[in-house]
Amino acid sequence: MSLKIYLIRHGETDFNRDSLEWGQNNQTSLNKQGVIQSKKLAERLKAIHFNKLFYSNLKRAIQTADEISNVSSVKIFSDERLREYEPGNVDPSSEKWNEKYNEILKSGITKYEIRPFGGENIWDLIKRVKSFLQDIQKEEGVIGVIAHSGVNSVFINLSQGREKSDFVKIKQDNTCINILEFSQNKWKIESINDSEHINYLLPKKEIYKNQKEIKEKVIKYTRNKLANVSKKIYLGGDLITEMFGFYDRPYKRYKGSTIETYAMLNEDFKIPPEWKLSSLLNEVKKYEIGNILVGNVKHKVNLTLMDNQSKPEETKVEEIYSNNRDIIL
Repeated sequence: MSLKIYLIRHGETDFNRDSLEWGQNNQTSLNKQGVIQSKKLAERLKAIHFNKLFYSNLKRAIQTADEISNVSSVKIFSDERLREYEPGNVDPSSEKWNEKYNEILKSGITKYEIRPFGGENIWDLIKRVKSFLQDIQKEEGVIGVIAHSGVNSVFINLSQGREKSDFVKIKQDNTCINILEFSQNKWKIESINDSEHINYLLPKKEIYKNQKEIKEKVIKYTRNKLANVSKKIYLGGDLITEMFGFYDRPYKRYKGSTIETYAMLNEDFKIPPEWKLSSLLNEVKKYEIGNILVGNVKHKVNLTLMDNQSKPEETKVEEIYSNNRDIIL
């Protein structure tokens, strides 16, 4: 019998709403939006017959797991190895910490032993997620796992045999679902960051008045970033329907409308490490490749990879580049 894993991220917290990701503060609970998201998640999963449900013992994951168990008779198990990465009292991506880290490294201490005060290092996270991954492979049936953004990303990367130096950046929306199957000692990924059940929980949006000006800015940005590596580029989403604007609260980490682009990339192009895998649904990959400021609001740029189809499946799109003829404006 094979094993199927539904790897899930917890619902939104105020910490997440402020675009913060890490930490093991056990007082951080779901906010009102997070509770709604978790109920939508549970509704979507209620037809799935789970054999077991494992969850991180942090409050926000427990609350999310409770919503699922409320509509299912599944047995639930707490596992502290699923706790989020704890960086301690520093920002692990800050210039100040990087300088301190390099200073400590030069003193002869190995990277595996360097930890910020009160925290852990990435190797600690990898070690405990790897331990959980090895144990879960002994299970059978359909298993739910409620964890965190960092944990899920490491889990998915380790399942594909990647070393830390080869890890792919993977986006995890609140209450997103990742589906992986383990059979014949091999993991197969079915989907990544599927959050369709919360796509309609949109905040109120104010529409920009200068739609044409913003669109021209986006086209210029996209051409500069992708034209040299693409056969065709399309623009879709709110910019095409002239509904581009900004929300009254963050939605999937951003307060601005998403910029949706589509491209047929050259066959020899390699995905750069800074691109974040935003989703993998029905074998279609979408990447978060950057962001554009409009005023002081960030708008993420999503790129959906096209195969050899003539145009994207989205109904309203506009071709903005083709290497077979002049740029279309």
